[in-house]
Amino acid sequence: MRQQEPNQPGPTKKADPTMKFRFFKRLLASNNLILEEMAGLERLVYEGRPFTREDSLQTIQSLIEQGCSLVEDLNALTGGQHHVLFRSLQDLARDALQAILRERTFDGQDLVLPLDAISLENLDEVGGKAANLGELRNRVGLPTPLGFAVTASAAALFLGHTGLLETFRHQLAGIDITDIGALERICAKASEKIMIAPLPPDLDKALQEQARGMVSRFGPDVRLAVRSSAVCEDSDASFAGQHATVLGATPFALPRAWSAVVASAFTARAVFYRRSKGYSEQDVMMSVLVLNMVQAKASGVLYTIDPNSAHSDDVLLSAAWGLGVSVVDGSSHVDFWRIRRSDRTAITAETGDKASAFTILPQGGIVSRPVPDEDRKRSCLSDDQVRTLVEYGLRLEAHYGMPQDVEWSLDHEDRLFVLQSRPLMRAEGTDRAECCEFVPGRTPLLCGGQPAALGMASGMVYSVQSDHALDDIPKGAILVARQTSPAYVAAMGKVAGIITDIGSTTGHMASVAREFGIPTLVDVGRATHLLAHGTEITLDATNGVVYAGRVQEILSERRPVNLMKGSPVYKALQEALKFIIPLNLVDPLMPNFTPKGCQTLHDIIRFCHEVAMHEMFRLSDELPHAQSAAHELRTGLPFKIFLYDLGDGVVPGDSDITVSEEELLCEPLKALLAGMMHPEVTGAQTAAIPEAASYAVVSKSYVNFSGRLGNHFATVDAYVGPVINDNYITFSFKGGAAEYTYRVRRATLLAGILRRLGFRVSQTGDALKAEIRKYDESRFLDRLTTLGRLLASIRSLDLSLNDDEEVARMVDEFFKGGHSFLRS
Repeated sequence: MRQQEPNQPGPTKKADPTMKFRFFKRLLASNNLILEEMAGLERLVYEGRPFTREDSLQTIQSLIEQGCSLVEDLNALTGGQHHVLFRSLQDLARDALQAILRERTFDGQDLVLPLDAISLENLDEVGGKAANLGELRNRVGLPTPLGFAVTASAAALFLGHTGLLETFRHQLAGIDITDIGALERICAKASEKIMIAPLPPDLDKALQEQARGMVSRFGPDVRLAVRSSAVCEDSDASFAGQHATVLGATPFALPRAWSAVVASAFTARAVFYRRSKGYSEQDVMMSVLVLNMVQAKASGVLYTIDPNSAHSDDVLLSAAWGLGVSVVDGSSHVDFWRIRRSDRTAITAETGDKASAFTILPQGGIVSRPVPDEDRKRSCLSDDQVRTLVEYGLRLEAHYGMPQDVEWSLDHEDRLFVLQSRPLMRAEGTDRAECCEFVPGRTPLLCGGQPAALGMASGMVYSVQSDHALDDIPKGAILVARQTSPAYVAAMGKVAGIITDIGSTTGHMASVAREFGIPTLVDVGRATHLLAHGTEITLDATNGVVYAGRVQEILSERRPVNLMKGSPVYKALQEALKFIIPLNLVDPLMPNFTPKGCQTLHDIIRFCHEVAMHEMFRLSDELPHAQSAAHELRTGLPFKIFLYDLGDGVVPGDSDITVSEEELLCEPLKALLAGMMHPEVTGAQTAAIPEAASYAVVSKSYVNFSGRLGNHFATVDAYVGPVINDNYITFSFKGGAAEYTYRVRRATLLAGILRRLGFRVSQTGDALKAEIRKYDESRFLDRLTTLGRLLASIRSLDLSLNDDEEVARMVDEFFKGGHSFLRS
């Protein structure tokens, strides 16, 4: 007996053609659905749309289920020859799911660590804020307040003890984070439960002991700054202003202040930011930094570079009287310096009108009080203090090897302290202008302010008050407010731009706006008075100008910011996709085209598809030719087409397993072939490239055509008869040899052509599905002929498509009779 080749399906018992076709159709449906969902996963990675771990998990579980159905149907077709694929699929599913489900654990023994013992080595336990403060105190040697960190393990102990984390995650499952109202309702309940939940005894005892230690060291009047230092905070994602700081806390109130900071990780704005950036609740476990409060005379922020300039290395410095609250939340005017790095000379020194200042209350907490008239327009810092802060910032930049965002404070004895240092990233885009630059022929509504995030945007003015419900903001609006606020972060998924009367480029909201790529102009002065609610405007944040109406000439399609890239959720999906997306089984004639050669889910479905085609269409050695429903169609096309006749698709005959075009009775396939063999298309095609055969299941009125044309996979399923309500054409497409961006443009080109033909098209990344229904017979046959031209033409689409304008040009070219898709 001849030995079976390892990459070929083995013989099976004679099957009923109707049942065999049912299995085959079901297998093709699973194949197409898997390809579509795989394209959706690729789209998540490459296009930067926010997604959660649950989104990834749901799609991968669906892929596994469809993969099981696919393998079941293949085994039904082949008499159970490929059961080994179930084990392969099981192993791949395990590896992919493990990558998604892998979570950080926080089970350290230390609930508290003193600041003097902390450095960057403790980052995973105490978070970025505490780790960096310990680093700059203990290794850089800069002055800081004293204190300790309550570790992430302490928060994990508390949340596990109460069960609140799992409850919250369950409530968030499936919620649209841009639905601010729904998000706020869930988050408000979670925060309330955290505030009233009792602390585990060991944690409560540790906090009480630390409070007594601070009193022993600094006296009974010591007041504490209880600050968030969540794991992942102050990393590539800044989390600027998203978590709480409790200032002026008395020692006996430390446990409640700690609970308030932990609860702040469950506010709507924190959840929106976290999930938009690709972090789960487990990734951002809250560590808390507790410091003795500096009785601040002045405070502020220093940037060691200008984040809105690709070239400038000037140092930026902002300052205000009292505590630094008004500097980071943008609630008042500040003093501002731009300092040349080379010689520490102030290029710009602006003194703001500082009407109020925050100070500590003796009984605990802080309060805003008026600044004496003689100090309102007086600089907060001397020249020597400015130079000292610049030196501090540059030392930190040298230590970390990257630009830094530094918070500082000056006490009443004129001692400077560093309160925080974190990485500072440059915003993408062009440099800001030195002064306002106007569009010729356009009169601006206002000019000035400080660009907090570069870019241009147009939309309707939506003027808000500080207590305004953010869920009312319409998508695409320009948010106009009196002052910047971290609370507006929850609306950044909707707004096109932001303008504020008051605010600083060194504030928390400005930092997040740069991360999200939202054009933002702050410290404008009278925007809330000059920009009427509901009017259309154009914001040019780069040049500090606002125009009436839509100024199309300065607007361009904004390149989306991939907020997810590099985050834990993003990395987990990238790892999982290694077991799903790559295709290794490209050529059915290669020795590795076997079940053992399947290294990914894509390999499994490719193998199943190819073997199913062979099984469905094999010209059987065991049956007399007259009993075989499979035929090879003779055409002039540079690839083979095999037919499976459902009964009346070809002229009956018993002398040959090949059929000619003249013997073909299937009207839909004849129309499709007429388009493929169009003289102009044939002339445009290059020399034939060896490729897998194409297959068609046919009857007189029905065709299911599945073909690999070049490096592209396409399926046409159509019924065309005299009853209009029965007629339909569906088309699906996936694949091709190119980078993801080019593959998407290729699919977009096909979608554009199909829409002009009247198809309803759904595109997901580089995969598309199209359908058209209820046309009369002649018009449907005409559509199939045009579709045949398109199928043959896409053989030349292995070229790169460089931009969207080229895609639009090629759509026009096709309808003018062009078929080569070559650049003119």
